[in-house]
Amino acid sequence: MTAQISAYGRLVADVQSRTTNNGNPMAFTRMAVTLPCQKAENGEATFWLAVTAFGRQAQALAKHQKGDLVSVAGNMQVNQWTGNDGGTQTGYQVIADSVISARTARPSGKKGQQGQAIDALRRAQEPIPTTGTGYEGWGQTQPYDNF
Repeated sequence: MTAQISAYGRLVADVQSRTTNNGNPMAFTRMAVTLPCQKAENGEATFWLAVTAFGRQAQALAKHQKGDLVSVAGNMQVNQWTGNDGGTQTGYQVIADSVISARTARPSGKKGQQGQAIDALRRAQEPIPTTGTGYEGWGQTQPYDNF
């Protein structure tokens, strides 16, 4: 049985690329994923995850560097080994079937994410229309109208 995982986080190490014995590209790195945690002081905990990719996904992963935001999905593995102190250590790894960059491209003259966020904020601050909403004559009110 395998466990599937999808994780979004920041790379905490540069990607290392290799070639397998049969000539396929391979890449690996580590990433930090922030998770909600009620018992943590700031309400968040960091989940450390090793990422390994092969073939085209390895090529996609190799284009990234330490500090980049990425989304990965694939089979999760739990690895255990004996540490230098003699204790059992546990690590988590995803064999990535999908690697997606969280970088955004901003061609010259186009709005980036900040421009889109400002537009969304401006639209959110516009007054809500009281007529012409499509709810008249149906005995209904707009959602969340009673708050």
